[in-house]
Amino acid sequence: MLVKRSSFVVVTFVMMITLLVLTDDSILSGVITFTVIMVGYIIISIKRSKKRLGLLNEKCDPEAFLERTEKQMEITGKNAKLQAYLNVDKAAALVCMGEYQEGKNLLLSIDKSKLSTKNGTLLVFTINLICCLYELGEIAEAEGIFERELFNITLDSVPITKAPFKRAIKFLNAERDYILGKYEESQTAFEELLNEKSDKRTHVSALYGLAKIHEKLGEVEKAKEMYKEVSEEGNKLYIAKVAKRKVEEMD
Repeated sequence: MLVKRSSFVVVTFVMMITLLVLTDDSILSGVITFTVIMVGYIIISIKRSKKRLGLLNEKCDPEAFLERTEKQMEITGKNAKLQAYLNVDKAAALVCMGEYQEGKNLLLSIDKSKLSTKNGTLLVFTINLICCLYELGEIAEAEGIFERELFNITLDSVPITKAPFKRAIKFLNAERDYILGKYEESQTAFEELLNEKSDKRTHVSALYGLAKIHEKLGEVEKAKEMYKEVSEEGNKLYIAKVAKRKVEEMD
């Protein structure tokens, strides 16, 4: 990445010199070069972010995602807002690794005033915190946040109409229904998620949710089949490890 960045700087410098020679206008050359640099850095940043998120969402590798996120935090420096955004990502990695208490602690350490409803970071923060609380058995606290905060956040969140955020909310509702013993509603939501076009992590997580329901209802063969697929497709996700153990227990 450092080589690419250095190459980009060299190219823009050469371009500025070329423009200066051709136009003999230092101001125009400077403006054009500055614009190209800004656009270039934005494109590089977007590509880097997409590749980093792909480690979690497509490769199902929260460990690699965590490592890349921590490196990105070093690059970002002391920008408090960007650090808060990246800590939300870091917490997501911990959740996907089954480190729910550590994920909760990290989320609670984040300054929420640095997050935004406009870009969805506050929404993701809240969903991840609720998921941590459910997994830790802190149901009453999770329900309190769900009922007090989540609805208002979704009303104010601009990205709520975007597919990834809609899926995240649907997944949370499906998980909540399961926790509250509403298995029929939970199953319907997980099946809808399973049939939607989504990233691999969402697909595997929905399959895992369905496997839990089938196991709870005593449908062992269906549960085993789904757990097997989760264990094979989930790579380094914590649920893949749990699913593998479930399959072994059911043999």
